[in-house]
Amino acid sequence: MTWSYTGDPSDSTKDAVRFLVGDTDTNDQLISDEEISYLASEHGSINRTASEAARAIAAKFARNMSRSIGGLQADFAAKYRQYLELADSLLTKEETDPVSPFISGYKKDQKQGREDDTNREKIFGRKGGMDNKRAASVDEAYNRIY
Repeated sequence: MTWSYTGDPSDSTKDAVRFLVGDTDTNDQLISDEEISYLASEHGSINRTASEAARAIAAKFARNMSRSIGGLQADFAAKYRQYLELADSLLTKEETDPVSPFISGYKKDQKQGREDDTNREKIFGRKGGMDNKRAASVDEAYNRIY
């Protein structure tokens, strides 16, 4: 398992996820590069990937039991709750951020290529598909004598 962080979240998805979940300390590594890559391939967006990474980190803390020795205390339950809250916060951000515009359709050369492909299923609906070719045109219906 590898762990790396360049310090520039705009450099890669991995660094952006590490930045969002706070896994930037080399001495306290929480999630590996391979785990982040897996989550990114499953979820796509940076906020969603970071949310799932925070859940994975919370699961690691959930395995540990809270202890106290003398004056020292390790409260893993608190870390578990904090990472779950972070995961929920990142997921809310993912769901409420405005989406980028998306233009549907094909480029003209792609459209012609699809139409020429004989192995492709025909598109169910086309422009004019609801036109009734047997009916009279508007002008003919207007001028018709009853």
